[in-house]
Parts: sequence; structure tokens; C-alpha cells
Amino acid sequence: MLVTSKSADPAFNFLAHKLRLMLIRWQIQNGRLLVDEPEAVVWWLDREIAEMEAEQ
Repeated sequence: MLVTSKSADPAFNFLAHKLRLMLIRWQIQNGRLLVDEPEAVVWWLDREIAEMEAEQ
């Protein structure tokens, strides 16, 4: 599991959050994390990651 600390560096916080979303997405797609509606969750995660990249 990804462990992050509270950092004053916004770039670190941004990347840590993005990596956490990407890890969750990978876990769902590979059957390591079970959710009720995997397609909907992956769609939402993809959207969140894309929005984060657009803001950067």
C-alpha cells in the first residue's frame, strides 16, 4: 500500500494522490480489489486522473 506523509510540497501531494488513484484502478482491473460496479469505478477514476492532468 502506498504510504504518504503530509508534505508542504504541493507537487508531491499531487503526484501521491494521482498514483493512489492509478493503483486503485489497477487493483480493480486485475481483480485485486472487488467493487459492485467495476466499470463505473474505473470510468470515474479515469475521469479524475484526466482532470488532475489537465489542471497540472
